[in-house]
Amino acid sequence: MTVLAQLAACSSISKDECLQGDWYSLGVNDGKAGELSSKFRDYQKDCAEHGVLPDFKTYQQGHSQGLVFFCDFPHGEAWGRAGKDYNTACTGKLEPAFRQGFQQGQRWYKAKKVVDDIAAAIADLQNRNLNLREDIYAINQRIAVEQNASTRAALLNQADRLRYQMEGYNQEIGRLQIRLAQAEANFAPLNR
Repeated sequence: MTVLAQLAACSSISKDECLQGDWYSLGVNDGKAGELSSKFRDYQKDCAEHGVLPDFKTYQQGHSQGLVFFCDFPHGEAWGRAGKDYNTACTGKLEPAFRQGFQQGQRWYKAKKVVDDIAAAIADLQNRNLNLREDIYAINQRIAVEQNASTRAALLNQADRLRYQMEGYNQEIGRLQIRLAQAEANFAPLNR
């Protein structure tokens, strides 16, 4: 990629958009996306390179209109469910519905994360047990053909240690399965 292409990719707005100057539509689109109006500073900087002075008043009018679409309960809930930080673009009369949705979505996200984390820990331990089982099988194959008594004893010892480790993992899996059931019960009412 050329340096010029890389710089263009980093730009917040294209030269054509600067020259077209549809600041109202840009504001509406940014507001609908939950962008802060401070994004306009990026437009100012990028358009200055093309000799264009963006119109903040027109942009702000469009941005305010876009926020009317964005700052509602469903968007707040989606924002929270995505695990995003609270969006401060919604202010005044628009904020309460968005904040309530965000808080609901955040409760969902946190409860889902607990379920996912426990399920991942169980899967990890199950994979470890599978690997141990394969290691024990390989050791048993070596024991079956080993002629040296002390080497056989060492292999038997090694297999016993691995079985003991598997038992520990199985006990931890059992504890985690209980926690998973509790976490799923806590998550169920939020998952609507």
